[in-house]
Amino acid sequence: MKNNKIQQTTFWKFLQNRKIEIPIIQRDYAQGRIGKEKLRETFLSDLKKALDNNTTLKLDFVYGSFENNSLNPLDGQQRLTTL
Repeated sequence: MKNNKIQQTTFWKFLQNRKIEIPIIQRDYAQGRIGKEKLRETFLSDLKKALDNNTTLKLDFVYGSFENNSLNPLDGQQRLTTL
């Protein structure tokens, strides 16, 4: 069985050491769906508050695999694309 590690890091620190490759095929983007305006507004408001106040914002986990020092996300693609 492969030993999987869970790491917590910041988005910027991650980008300093690795690349992210978002697959062309993704499932529907929840925040962009019709009828999900409140979800989108809340998410963008939370991002803005964190930036304005120079605080952290936990965006849950991103799951994927590494190949050639590049992350290929399976879950969390939409959060990464938004950032």
